[in-house]
Amino acid sequence: MSGGVERYGLFELTVSSRSARPRAWFWQEGDRREITGFIVGPGKAAVRFMPDKEGTWRYTVEADGGEVSGEFQCVPSTGRNHGPVRTSGMHFRYADGTGFIPMGTTCYAWAHQDGRLMEQTLETLRNAPFNKVRMCVFPKSTQFNANDPEHFPFERIGSGGWDVDKPDQAFWSNLESRVAQLGELGIEADLILFHPYDRWGFSSLSREENLSYIDYCVRRLSAYRNVWWSMANEYDLVFTKNLEEWDALGEAVHNGDPYGHLISVHNWLEPYPKRPWLTHVSWQGGDMQTAFKLRTRYGLPVIVDELGYEGDIEFDWGNLSAFEVVDRMWAAAAFGCYSTHGETFYNEDEVLWWSKGGRLYGEAPKRIAFLREFMNSLPGPMEPLCAGVLDDPSSMAANPQHAELVRSIWDSKPQDIRDIFINEFIKPIGVHRDYMLIYLRRHCQSYYWLDLPQEGTYDVELLDVWEMRREKLVENAHSRVRVPLPGKEGVGIYVARKSGKELTAK
Repeated sequence: MSGGVERYGLFELTVSSRSARPRAWFWQEGDRREITGFIVGPGKAAVRFMPDKEGTWRYTVEADGGEVSGEFQCVPSTGRNHGPVRTSGMHFRYADGTGFIPMGTTCYAWAHQDGRLMEQTLETLRNAPFNKVRMCVFPKSTQFNANDPEHFPFERIGSGGWDVDKPDQAFWSNLESRVAQLGELGIEADLILFHPYDRWGFSSLSREENLSYIDYCVRRLSAYRNVWWSMANEYDLVFTKNLEEWDALGEAVHNGDPYGHLISVHNWLEPYPKRPWLTHVSWQGGDMQTAFKLRTRYGLPVIVDELGYEGDIEFDWGNLSAFEVVDRMWAAAAFGCYSTHGETFYNEDEVLWWSKGGRLYGEAPKRIAFLREFMNSLPGPMEPLCAGVLDDPSSMAANPQHAELVRSIWDSKPQDIRDIFINEFIKPIGVHRDYMLIYLRRHCQSYYWLDLPQEGTYDVELLDVWEMRREKLVENAHSRVRVPLPGKEGVGIYVARKSGKELTAK
């Protein structure tokens, strides 16, 4: 019997095998799993298994000369090990029930850099507020990312093509070690399987080659608890694939993953259509009201995985101010959505965090830490107060006469005018039965009229998202309250229920 493996940890066994896909069976009483292994070298294959139940697991693995059998003990998990992240309604939760609030960052090609730079990236992440990293499996070729990686995913065919059935073990060993290191830091690895930024031919592989690549990638990496699958970065820029092929690839990932990791598809212009295998929406855009609309339209959690980057490069998507990034992330939170950070400050060595990792230079991360601390302090996830406004915009009206006017205007206008009109009624206000968050964005108000239930008492706090400060404004409030404000942008109002009527979304 081998030593114990933590629940949601990783059990691995290497066997002599001429088969590229050796099969294995793991079982406890009344529970039997079939797992397919993968090549790790000439005549060698490995099988990985992530146990999700404590106790004795027995196994049988196909190998040359017969079968290899044994057992191991699954022991309680410790530290940051809460299992894979799952969706929970419109939000996220670890497999053991612990809540998970995605607070991610983007380092597309960090795992394709030299060892020194990869270690620096890990050290930066160790002290950063992020718990998810968007990263590419294939190497990336764009502005500020022109270097070749030391290793590629597959062996070359002559001078041009790739043999997808012959994985380069050095490449995959490095990639999985980086995934494991992120897991030790409590960080999810959001693995981007395809992208258009390519000069090596990976974006133009045939469908059969893509399916073979996905099959190997999923068999090799799915046993890591911190893996997410992102089918693509900007799928609608990969012109070699149509929607039908994307669907086939998404289904292949879903069907090949025995652990049911999260699956998304990141867009350039058009959000990917809803599919049964899609677990959440990964969206690119700077308008958090649109993110809320996608949440309602899809009925799935939404992560704004690309809202723009704090930086100073020439491209508009990469020269946002720190305040703009932080403002968008707070607005997303109040709309019941989540968001991802990125940074693109130019350096002469062209090591930009968004692409290669390294160090962070911006002002946003420490303020994102304040946001994460605030979100983690809440008794439960918030829902947008304007939850019903897309179906009935008059529900946000202040009085019945106003509601009738809103409804008449709404019914008489075409869809494009409705979209503009309804934005006036969608505000970043999140609510939970025990609290409410009102985020005022760039409005510089000196006071705010707050209408609370007459029954019970509520405490009101100021949240200064730039100064990272919380201040008690009103204690034991009820009914209609005039809340004093500092008349500056980046202010939120937090209302906590002490007793009395619950705060709920309309």
